[in-house]
Amino acid sequence: MALVTSKVASSSSFSLTHQPKNFQIFLSFRGEDTRLSFISHLYNALCQQGINTFIDDKLPRGEEISAELLKTIQNSTISIIIFSENYAFSTWCLDELVKIVECKKNDQLVLPVFYNVDPSDVRNQKGKYGEALTQHEEKFKDNKKIQRWRDALHEAANISGWHYKHNCTEFEFIQGIVEEVSNSKFNRMPLFVAKYPVGISSRVEAIKVLLDIESNDVRMVGIYGLGGVGKTTIAKAIYNRFFNLFDGSSFLENISQNSKTNGGVIQLQETLLFEILGDRNLKVSSISRGINMINESLCCKRVLIILDGVDELDQIESFLGKCDWFASGSRIIITTRDKHLVAPLGHGLSTYEVKGLNEQEAIELFNQHAFKRNKPKEDYLELANQVIRYAKGHPLALTIMGVDFYGRTKAEWKSALRKYEKFPNRGIQKILKISYEELDETERDIFLDIACFFNGHYMDYVVDILETCDLYPIFGIQKIIDKCLVTVDQYKKLSMHDLLQQMGREIVRQESPHKLKERSRIWCYEDALNILAENKGSDKIQGMMLCSPKPMTMQLKEQFLKMKNLKFLIIHNLNSFGCLEYLPNELRFLDWPGYPFSSLPSNFCPKKLVALNMSRSQLENQFTQIFLSETLKYVNFSWCEYIRKLPDLSRAPNIKELDLKYCTNLVEVHDSVGHLQKLEVWELSNCTKLQILPSYLMMKSLASLTLTGCSSLKKFPDISQEMECLGKLALHSTGICELPSSFGNLIGLKTLLLGNHSLYLPSSIYTLQQIERLSLYGDVIFPKELENDRQPPCDSYKGLSQYIFRSLNYLSLSFFKIRSEIDFILTSCCPLSLESLYITDSNIVTLPKFFGRFERLHMLFIERCNELLEIPSLPQSIITVFTSNCFSLDSQLSSKLFLQFGEILGLPPIMSCLGVRSDISMDPQLSSRISQEVSEYVIILPGHEIPNWFNHQSVGRSISFWMGPEFPTFGLCVAFGMEDDYSDYCYHVDISVNGNRRTFRRGILFKNRFDHLWFYCRPPSSLQKQFQDLNLGYQNHVELFCEIFFPPFAPKKSTPSIKGMGVHVECICSHSGIFRDNYEEVQPRRHRISKRIVNKRLRPSLLRCPGFILRKLLCHTLCPTRRTSHQQLLKAQKISINNSRKRKRPLVERS
Repeated sequence: MALVTSKVASSSSFSLTHQPKNFQIFLSFRGEDTRLSFISHLYNALCQQGINTFIDDKLPRGEEISAELLKTIQNSTISIIIFSENYAFSTWCLDELVKIVECKKNDQLVLPVFYNVDPSDVRNQKGKYGEALTQHEEKFKDNKKIQRWRDALHEAANISGWHYKHNCTEFEFIQGIVEEVSNSKFNRMPLFVAKYPVGISSRVEAIKVLLDIESNDVRMVGIYGLGGVGKTTIAKAIYNRFFNLFDGSSFLENISQNSKTNGGVIQLQETLLFEILGDRNLKVSSISRGINMINESLCCKRVLIILDGVDELDQIESFLGKCDWFASGSRIIITTRDKHLVAPLGHGLSTYEVKGLNEQEAIELFNQHAFKRNKPKEDYLELANQVIRYAKGHPLALTIMGVDFYGRTKAEWKSALRKYEKFPNRGIQKILKISYEELDETERDIFLDIACFFNGHYMDYVVDILETCDLYPIFGIQKIIDKCLVTVDQYKKLSMHDLLQQMGREIVRQESPHKLKERSRIWCYEDALNILAENKGSDKIQGMMLCSPKPMTMQLKEQFLKMKNLKFLIIHNLNSFGCLEYLPNELRFLDWPGYPFSSLPSNFCPKKLVALNMSRSQLENQFTQIFLSETLKYVNFSWCEYIRKLPDLSRAPNIKELDLKYCTNLVEVHDSVGHLQKLEVWELSNCTKLQILPSYLMMKSLASLTLTGCSSLKKFPDISQEMECLGKLALHSTGICELPSSFGNLIGLKTLLLGNHSLYLPSSIYTLQQIERLSLYGDVIFPKELENDRQPPCDSYKGLSQYIFRSLNYLSLSFFKIRSEIDFILTSCCPLSLESLYITDSNIVTLPKFFGRFERLHMLFIERCNELLEIPSLPQSIITVFTSNCFSLDSQLSSKLFLQFGEILGLPPIMSCLGVRSDISMDPQLSSRISQEVSEYVIILPGHEIPNWFNHQSVGRSISFWMGPEFPTFGLCVAFGMEDDYSDYCYHVDISVNGNRRTFRRGILFKNRFDHLWFYCRPPSSLQKQFQDLNLGYQNHVELFCEIFFPPFAPKKSTPSIKGMGVHVECICSHSGIFRDNYEEVQPRRHRISKRIVNKRLRPSLLRCPGFILRKLLCHTLCPTRRTSHQQLLKAQKISINNSRKRKRPLVERS
C-alpha cells in the first residue's frame, strides 16, 4: 500500500516523507493478491477522476508499521479496504486495519471491498481468515494484539461495502466504486479561509452562540456588514468548523455575481444538490424546478447551507424557496451587505454585524502582509501606524495596502500614503463601491451628501434638510443604513467609515477631475477657496464647504452669484470685509458661524431654507427675510451680541429649535414666538438684558425652555392652556420673583429648576405631579395654606402630604437661608421614594427625624452647610454620602455616621485578625447586596482620625493585609489633610495582590477646605474579576497605595497630604490588635508567638515536609509589614504528628 499520486507513482525514488500531507483516499490491500491486477486498475481509475490516492507499494516492509504511515491513514478522508484471500496473513495489513477502524470513530469514512472472499469469513474469521489468525496466535503469543485484529476484522466486515461475485466485469465493478467514491464525503472538504486569519476565531465564537448547533430546531443567521469587512472569510471558517456535524453541507460563494443569468442560478442549484447528495447526474431544467428539487431532496436531511454574497431576496428564494422545508437541526447562514435583505425570513432568524478589526488585530494583520511577521521593523513603526489609522480596522484595506507596501522603501511608503490621502486605492474602492452601485439615483445623492457634508450630524436634522431636496430621505437613509454604508449611533448621529467617506468624495471628484466648477459638491477647503478667490463658480455646484484649519480673511461680494443652485453652504473660520451682495435663494442649509457682516443681502429670500446656524455672527439688522420660509426648522443665533430684538416669526411656523443663548443685548422677543406650535427646544440662557417675553405661551410641542441667567427678566408668561410636552424648564438666576397662577398648566414638567434670591410659588405648583427632578436656588417660598378643594393634610411621616410631589426622585437645595422653608420642603414635599438629595450653601441644622425611612435614597450630598449639626440616621438604601466643608459637624457625629454606614454594609464593628471568623457574622442579605447590586459605596465626612473599628491602620500612603484565595468584603478609609485654601485635588488608589498592581479607584475631591475622611467599599466580586488572571493561593498579600495631587485645571496652592489609612477587613493576618504607626503591630508579646497559636497554625500541615512547615509558620506568624515581613521567627518548636514528643532545639533562632 502506498501514498502516491499519478505523478509520483512513476518515481522509483519515492519516499513517504515526500508525499502531500493529506490524501482523499487511503488504499489498504494485500500486495501479492491484487497489486498487479485489481489494485492497479482501481488506483488508475481513481487518479483519472482527479482523486488524490495513497498507495504503499513503494514502502519498505517490516514487522512494525511506521508512524508516518499511521499519520497518513489518520489524515486521509476515506479509507478503502480490499479484503482479499491472503489479506489477514499480513500483520502489516492488520495493523493498518486497526488504525483505520480507530479513525472511523473520528468520522473518517471507511469502505470495504470483498474481493473473492465472503464477508462472513472476514466477520467471523473463518476459512483463510481463521487460518491466518491461528498462525498469528502461535507466533506472537500476544492475546491483546490478536484480539484487536479480530475486533477490527469483525467491525470492518459489518460496514456496508462492495462484494465482487464475478457477476460483472472487473472494469464495471471498479467504475461503480469510483462513481460512488466521487459522490462521497471527500467532496465536503474544508475551504481555504485566509492566509492570515486574524480576528476570525472570536467572531466565529460569537456566531456559534447564535447557531446553537446542539439544539434540534432550525436556525438561520444573517451575517451583514460593510464590503471587505470579512463576512465571507468568517462564513468559510464557520463552514469548516461545523460541516462534519451535518448530513450534508454546501457553501455557495459570491451568489450575487454568479446568479446574474438564469443559467447561473441553475448551475448554483445543481451545485447545491451535488454537494449535499453527491449525485453528479442530477440535472435542473429550470429555476422553479430546481427550487422544488432542493425542497423534496433535502427536506429529510439535517443540512448546513451557506449562501454567500446575496444582494437580492429572489436569490434566497431560488435556493431556499419559502424557507419552510428544512429538517430539524438544519442551519442556514446568509452573508450580505444589506441588513434588511434577511428581515423577511422571519422566525428563527438571528443577525450578526461584522465590524472592523480592533487596533491589535489590525496591527497584526497589516504586519503579517507588510513585513511577514507580527511586528513591524522599528524604523517603519510610525509609517505602519499611519496605515492602521487610515484603514480604521478594515481588513481588506489592511490586506491590500500590506501587500502593496511589502518590500518597499520608506520613501515609497511616504509617497503612497500622501497619495492615498487624496486618491483612494483602486482595489479598496472597487470593493466598497459595489454597495453604492446598488443604490438608486436619489439614494446615491443622499449618500454623497452625507459623505461630503453631513457625516456626524443628527439623523433627524439631515432628514429635515434633505426632505426639501426631493430625495425622500426617511426611506433613502434607511436603505443606506441597511447597506452598511452609514451607521446611526446611540445618540442618533449619522456616521460613516473614513474609507466610505473617501470613496464618496472620490466619486464626486471623478465627475470632473480637473475642472472644479463642473463638480456637484465642493468639500475640500482648498478647492472652495480657489473657486471663491477666482470667482469660478457654476450652476452645477449644489454644495460647498469651506472649513479653514486656521482663521483667514477674504473679501466676499458677488462670488455666489454664479452658484444659483447652491443648496448647502458651510463656511467656518473665515473673516471678510465690505458688504456681501448675494446669497443663493435655493439654500436649504446655511452654516456660517461667525458670519462677518452686519446684515444679510437685501435680495436674499430663501423660501426653502431649513437650517440656519449663524452663532457668534455680527448680525444686527436686516435679517427678517430668513423668517419668511415655511420650511425653516432650525435657527441658531447664539452668542450674537448685536441682536436686540427677535422679529415676527409667524411666517416661519415650523421652527423646531430656536437657540438664542448668550445674546447679551437681546431685550425683546416678539409675541409670535409664543404661538409657534412646532417649536420643541427654546434656549435663552444668559440673555442678561432680556426683559420682554411673549405675553402668553401656547406651544403644544415645546419640550425644553431655558431661561437660566436672564437676570433682567421680571415676569414669566401666562400659560393659557395645558402644555403636556414641556418636560424641562430652567428658571433659576432670573429676576422673576413671582410665578403666575397659570403655572400649574405645565402639567408635563419632569425637570424644574427655580429660584433667585426670593421667589414665591403659586398654589398651582402642587398640581405638577409629574416632576421627577426639582432644583431650587435661593429662598423659594412654597404656599402653606391650600384651598379646601385639595386633599386634606395627613401625616407626612407616613409618606403622604397635601404638599407632596409623588414622582420626585431628585431634590437639590442651594443657597437657602430660611430654615423653616428647608424643613417644610424636606418634611412635607418629599416622598419617601426620593433617591437623591443635594443640599449646598444652606442654613440647614438637621435632617428630618424620619430621614432613615427614605427607603430608596442612595445619594446624600451636603456641602458648605456650616450650621449642620445632626444627621439622625442613614437609610438602609444609602450608597454615597458626601458631607464636605461642613465644619460644624464634630468628630463624634462623623464617627457615628461611619459606624452607621458600616452597619448598613454589614461590616461588623469588631473584627478578628487571627484568621478566625468574628463572632459577629455578616448579614447574608446585606452581603449579597454588596456583591451584586451596587458598584461602589462612598462616604466623605469632615475629620482626620481613622475610627477604631478599622482593624488595620497606618500612618502613611499605603497599608496591607493578608487574605485567602477569595477577596473578602473590606472597607478602605483615607484621612486627607488640607490647608484652608479651598482647592480641588485628585486621588489615585491602587491595589496590589502578591506584587501585581492594579487600579482600585480614581477621583477628584472638589473644594475641600478642611481635613476629610474618605471611606470606600467595592464588591468582592469586582475585585475577583479584576485579578482573575492571577492564580491566587491560600495566602495572598494585599497592599493598597494612595497618591494625591492637583488636577491640571486647578490652581496649585498648598500641598494636600494623606494623614492616615485604615482597612476594615476579615483577613487571615496573625496580629490581634489594631495595626498602627507606620505598619507596627500592637502585640503583647512583641514579635514572639505562643505555642498554642503555632500548634493551631501547623496542625493541618504536619504531614508535609519540614521545609513546608517552616514556610507555613513564617507566613502565618509574621505581621504583613515592611518592618517585619523579612524577620525570622523568634521562637517556635517543631510539633510531631501525634503531638506527644517535643524537641528542645528551636527551629529558627535569632541571628
